[in-house]
Amino acid sequence: MKLHCEVEVINRVHSSLNIRSNAKYLRSTLALGKEPKNVQEYFILHFSSVNKNGTKYKVKCMKQVFVKCLNEGKVTLRFEEPPHDLCIKSEVIQLKSFMRLLKSCITGDTKDLKLSNLSSIGITSKDIAPTKLTINNRSEFPVKGFPRTLKFLYINGLKLCNFRRDILLLNHLTVLDLSNNEIEKIPPEFGRLPNISELYLSNNSLGLNKNSDWQWLLGLKISKKLKLLDLRENKIINLPKDIWKLQNLVTLKIDKNSLYKLPTTLGRITTLRYLSVSENNLRTLPCSLIRCGLEHLDISSNNFKSEADAPKIADYTPWDIYINSLVHIAAKTVLKHKFFYAPNIIPKTLVELLDNSNMCVCGQAVLNDKYYVIKPFELIGFSISRHIVSNFVNKGSSVSVECFFCSPKCFVK
Repeated sequence: MKLHCEVEVINRVHSSLNIRSNAKYLRSTLALGKEPKNVQEYFILHFSSVNKNGTKYKVKCMKQVFVKCLNEGKVTLRFEEPPHDLCIKSEVIQLKSFMRLLKSCITGDTKDLKLSNLSSIGITSKDIAPTKLTINNRSEFPVKGFPRTLKFLYINGLKLCNFRRDILLLNHLTVLDLSNNEIEKIPPEFGRLPNISELYLSNNSLGLNKNSDWQWLLGLKISKKLKLLDLRENKIINLPKDIWKLQNLVTLKIDKNSLYKLPTTLGRITTLRYLSVSENNLRTLPCSLIRCGLEHLDISSNNFKSEADAPKIADYTPWDIYINSLVHIAAKTVLKHKFFYAPNIIPKTLVELLDNSNMCVCGQAVLNDKYYVIKPFELIGFSISRHIVSNFVNKGSSVSVECFFCSPKCFVK
């Protein structure tokens, strides 16, 4: 049996001599077999991208087996000779199968086992657990499914209409590129993948359905890891307000869609540095973007105008903003101090109120979205970004910004 995994080899002699170890996890293959001259003796061969000839470990020389973290896909095999510890990380189901087989070899219960002889075990480059896979043709999809060790997966230009659910099993995946397909929906379970940091979905059909389901974008795992999101050319009309929960997002590309407005909560993503929204139908920008500290903003080829029926400051009085309900006052306190909240702690309606809160020009939360004004800001000298790309950036040119206010003081200012 062969197990594709990652292995760190620790030499215990070095540890006893206080020699610093340079060991690290390497893509490897472990092969379990039996000796040709003595069918009662078993061995483990360890091959890696560095050691392609392999190192042989006799099962009878095994001193200890550490399986406390087996359910997390981690075990350690300690050998008496050579004095090595093999720290193994692998997909849980495959690792459990390997350990079950190894246990049979240790206990002698090998009556029904069929293991290869040492002379028949050969290792090739295909046996080294792959971490990257590019598919440019439907015939290139693996018959047995994607290798669980994949970290980079590229499936481009195949006109896929449906998201392949076997991708949901790739817990090591960090970069996923599904560009140039016809995918209309991403399953909510996708948000549970623990290591996705870059997601490329350009030129698909995620916005074709007006009631698009964005639950996948709000999964607890993906919201903590995702740093780059590419949604260009997806026919998107509205982005969800909950997009602010991607709290580590650095780059957001939503060019060539049908957006007429950006979520006012976008400024709550404090890590956002690169925002590209060119070739949409935007008429205004949210004032919350001022608080992001953007390095690059592309707003070219939009439809920025001063709306004739837009609210003016003269339409309101400070009292309209000053008078709030007790719920709004309490919610502001929760947001200001960043208290944890969840649907199992407070009612769902209150969670939605907190999630959908806007941001004042001063950076404070605004719970009442009824009172706002649209003001023109000159792009030259505008502190929304260090670098602004636009087809009308010149002296005197301006863009309309939707401004909310948390207090009469900000309102008057």
